[in-house]
Amino acid sequence: MVSVRVRVRLLGRPSRETGAAAIITVLLMSVVLIGLASIVVELGLARDTRRQAQNAADAAALAAGNSLTSGGTTTTAIAAAKNLAAKNFGTTAADWASCTDPSRLSYVAAGDTQCISFSSSASPSQVRVLVPFRPVQTPLGGVFGSQNVNVQAVAVVGLTGSALGPCGLCVIGPGNHDLQNGNLVVAGANVVFNGTLGANPNGSITVTGGGQINLDGTTPNKGTYSPAPNQNQPAIPDPLASMAMPDYSGLTAKTGSACSAGPGIYGSLNLPNGPCTLQPGLYVIYGSNHVSGNTAITALGVTLYFVCATGTTPRACNSSGEAGGDLLMTGNATLRITAPASGPTMGLAAVSDRNNTSEFGWRGNGTNTNTGTVYAKSGTFDYRGNGAGIFDDSLIVVGDLDFSGNNGTLQSTYTQANNVVVTAPSMGLTQ
Repeated sequence: MVSVRVRVRLLGRPSRETGAAAIITVLLMSVVLIGLASIVVELGLARDTRRQAQNAADAAALAAGNSLTSGGTTTTAIAAAKNLAAKNFGTTAADWASCTDPSRLSYVAAGDTQCISFSSSASPSQVRVLVPFRPVQTPLGGVFGSQNVNVQAVAVVGLTGSALGPCGLCVIGPGNHDLQNGNLVVAGANVVFNGTLGANPNGSITVTGGGQINLDGTTPNKGTYSPAPNQNQPAIPDPLASMAMPDYSGLTAKTGSACSAGPGIYGSLNLPNGPCTLQPGLYVIYGSNHVSGNTAITALGVTLYFVCATGTTPRACNSSGEAGGDLLMTGNATLRITAPASGPTMGLAAVSDRNNTSEFGWRGNGTNTNTGTVYAKSGTFDYRGNGAGIFDDSLIVVGDLDFSGNNGTLQSTYTQANNVVVTAPSMGLTQ
């Protein structure tokens, strides 16, 4: 007889430790999943904030660019950028004050944020806006060591052309320009001298409003300059080379006093020794005009156009250079001229044929107060004695600028509103 012995081992109940481990495992997995889910949600919020920041940066940079192409300055461009950033992203003055940009462009307005920067001060080709960072809180993500995410965005606008000229005072002739004891004061734009510049100890050039002094040659060893000039810069071309000269085909010849005869073609303006008001319009002048004594000319909405002539018939000056109409003010003579605000010569106060080599002079106490563009590509501005020119909102382009005698003064500001447009501007985001 065969016997079989069977051994049966009974399994005991799961221990309490095993159940506790399972619960802990589930809880830990839950924490991980909740943490990961929170990070996904919070990073999603950060990405949404990042999109808002980028939209704000784009809008701010475009606003700055639009300000510049419309004739504004870096100051107005900064204000426009800040205004759009405040509307679209809630940035404050404190945000801009604490903002830093290691990749900023070469020009930052003195005393202002470095997070709105320009490629140059007066005629920038780029504007960069870095919107101040905004921390996005991630409290649940803090479980994994991330309490917040800093969100920031940048945009760069490229500008092609500008309503503003590369300089407010542009001396574009290639020769030597003698400042002597003269004083130049220019606000809101660059001062540029092609050729070489000479000066006496009392001569000075002062540029304010973010402008620079750019010299084709080196800085004279005499005189004072603020800011320090940029030396050996490339000579600039004529910024108004594309501007059409005024059309006078519809004008008639006038022989009487311009004070009563009105717009027309003149050999001489025949001005009195006293007050004279020129009616608005275009005055074409081919002869010499020596204004002296107490002549006081008021010319609002006027363009003076100095040309050459054959006999009494006006014409363009010879391409090799030719002396044509001119203006010399001596004694106590004064001229107050404001360019037309509309029409074919809008923004143009005084213009000389591009090949007219005549001199335009102010001597004794002769003075000129001007609003609008003054253009004499081949001509010379000559200040002697106490002669003075005060140019309000003016672009000045001249072949030569000379001073002699006492401290003659040329004082100028340049904004675009009352001047001709230099080029047709355009802009677009490049970053």
